[in-house]
Amino acid sequence: MESTSLTSSLTLIATLVEAAGNHLSTDVNERILTEHLHGADLPTDAGIARLADRIIDAAEKLCTLLEPSHLILADHFLGYVSTKCLVGAVESGVPDVLAQAPCSLQQLAQATATHEQRLRQVMRLLCSNGIFSFDEDTAMYSNNPRSDLLRKDSSAPWRHWVDLYGNEFYDIARGIPRSLQRSTGRSAAQCNFNTDEDMFAYFERQGWVPRLHRTLASGMEAMAPGVVADYPWAEVADRTVLDLGGGGGALIATLLRAFPGMRGGILDLAGVIDHTRPFFREGGPYVDLADRVSDQDLQVGDFLQQVPSYEVYTIKWCLHDWEDEQAVQILRNVRSAIVRTETSRLVILEAVLRSEGRSARLARYGDINMMMTAKGRERTEGEWQGLVRTAGWQLAGIHRLRNSWLCAIDLRPAAEDRQNI
Repeated sequence: MESTSLTSSLTLIATLVEAAGNHLSTDVNERILTEHLHGADLPTDAGIARLADRIIDAAEKLCTLLEPSHLILADHFLGYVSTKCLVGAVESGVPDVLAQAPCSLQQLAQATATHEQRLRQVMRLLCSNGIFSFDEDTAMYSNNPRSDLLRKDSSAPWRHWVDLYGNEFYDIARGIPRSLQRSTGRSAAQCNFNTDEDMFAYFERQGWVPRLHRTLASGMEAMAPGVVADYPWAEVADRTVLDLGGGGGALIATLLRAFPGMRGGILDLAGVIDHTRPFFREGGPYVDLADRVSDQDLQVGDFLQQVPSYEVYTIKWCLHDWEDEQAVQILRNVRSAIVRTETSRLVILEAVLRSEGRSARLARYGDINMMMTAKGRERTEGEWQGLVRTAGWQLAGIHRLRNSWLCAIDLRPAAEDRQNI
């Protein structure tokens, strides 16, 4: 009886899921889905993205319940295959060749100077994973909305992430098992590279820092539309915004280009500021903003020690580098320095961690990346609330940003008598 009941339930579910897939696969619906979910541009309807996330999470739950356990395990112990096949396709220039026109296997292998049979095997896996498309009738490969993001001329240059994370960070991950042992105080990066230097110092010595900044800047470029549109920056559009740990200047450049009345600055270590200053001068990518980013606002400093006084601050992808003690110290330093007005604030751009749901998996990947490189971590909403309250701030809101795994965590200075110091 139980088996008969389950068979009946699975038959109904299979019919419904197949019908849903067929419905969404029509030319009209595929075009709409591409426009709202899969392109580099900002989705025009945030509700569609939220519904898609809901369906994705429900579908993952179904897959976990139904898929044989050994296949779930195989996706993990064979996961390296997908990573390196993607790296190989990008490094061989497959997305750029297919940007010109669909190709047969022979044409694609000739244009990319690759081994034809091996390319066939790699493309079979990537097509089955949804990256690239293959037409069985014509035996032609083509780009799709995923592989379009990997082209050199893409407005969302995710190819830089494939390069850095599929190579150097891939190697770093080999150190995870050893770093888990209580007997070592080293991070996975330190274990893999056999060094006691922190990752940033090691990257500097290897000459990898420009690639790191380029990758982070490309991520900011891809997420910029959501960052600009989904937080009320207009409230501070006539202020000077200091970006703490602002690196190569991508965030501050994004905000200044979106709000012509805004001025900007960066606080970072001496070597970073020396690297970034030319970006805002003649010949640099942000030369158009030179009149709104003065030399005085490109400040050398350490936010763990002291922060200069401004009315509005941003900090992106920094606090996840630190444990709570150091993160609280940074937030307190900002709280002590902030110029108090009605619009005073600190906007943190970081992930908000959720333990479940496929749609939230990027934050969990990010959590492991921080663990293995900087001994840091991402935080849940509850952890963020405790952190900011301890440091003397009020949490005004958490804004979800479209096309981004970041959230804008909006902090305002708490009243003096409510500081928990």
